[in-house]
Amino acid sequence: MELFTIIIPRADNHEPQQLNGLLQQELGDLHTHPQAVLIEEGGQSSSLDWITCRGVLPGFQLSNQGEQVWQSAAQAVAEYVLTVKEEPLVRSIIRKVKQLDDSEHDKIQDYCMHLLNGAEDIGGRESRHRRKAKLVRMIQAYLSEHTTLHLDGFIRFRLESYLSELREVVEYAVDEFILERQYQEFISLLKYFVYIQDTKIPLAHLMHKGGHEFELMNEKWEPLEPVHVVEGMIVEMLDGDMEMEDMIVSTLINVSPGRIVIHTSDAESQVIKTIQQIFEARVDVCEFCSSCQAFFVADKGLTLDLAD
Repeated sequence: MELFTIIIPRADNHEPQQLNGLLQQELGDLHTHPQAVLIEEGGQSSSLDWITCRGVLPGFQLSNQGEQVWQSAAQAVAEYVLTVKEEPLVRSIIRKVKQLDDSEHDKIQDYCMHLLNGAEDIGGRESRHRRKAKLVRMIQAYLSEHTTLHLDGFIRFRLESYLSELREVVEYAVDEFILERQYQEFISLLKYFVYIQDTKIPLAHLMHKGGHEFELMNEKWEPLEPVHVVEGMIVEMLDGDMEMEDMIVSTLINVSPGRIVIHTSDAESQVIKTIQQIFEARVDVCEFCSSCQAFFVADKGLTLDLAD
């Protein structure tokens, strides 16, 4: 008694064996002694493979075990789609993106798969579980009404919501990649400006006073003259981080110091990392040395000798 047949394209790898193994694993007790179902693998044509599940009479009873078969088979096929088919589907979507060079496809694909299935990403694991549950429901409903499932056709014509989710992930990954590419191009341009400029002062102290507030000092711990800066000595931005970074970087490029010491309690902030990328070996990061302790105490109206 044929319960269902799954047809997949013939490939050089072990895809039919993978699906067969998943079906046997999910069908569990129904496939062992006393055997209620039989799983057979074969080739329908030169380009297709098939796997058929049959009910073994008299042990198999459709009225009692049919739903279990559809549910277990759907679990196996859903896992197969996520494990074997999903990455090629993502790759196919990426190839249609015109903003990318062929050399960038692998990076986007790796990022997409991380978003979908990140091993260390709790959100990734939850996303995979949710996608699998969605696939299981749709596959189970189909198998309960049809005896033949042509997997590629089923994915293309019956799983539009699943494919739409993959396209959304690719779109997000591409947007992030392009933004990062533009950012790196911007950083490279600023590094070039730094390289071609003559040094104007030997040392600049950039005081990170917290949040979006900075003050720029010379080697004598004196505020720099206004002529050296773009928009003033104190940069206090209330808008986005990128505007703040632009202001600070523009100021430092205009000052063109031979060495920059950044005094901060937050060395991991984005603006600090950006300055390090642009000025490279010129930058030292100080995390609350005695000199900047004195500065910050004095800035709060307290008295402390710099020699301390």
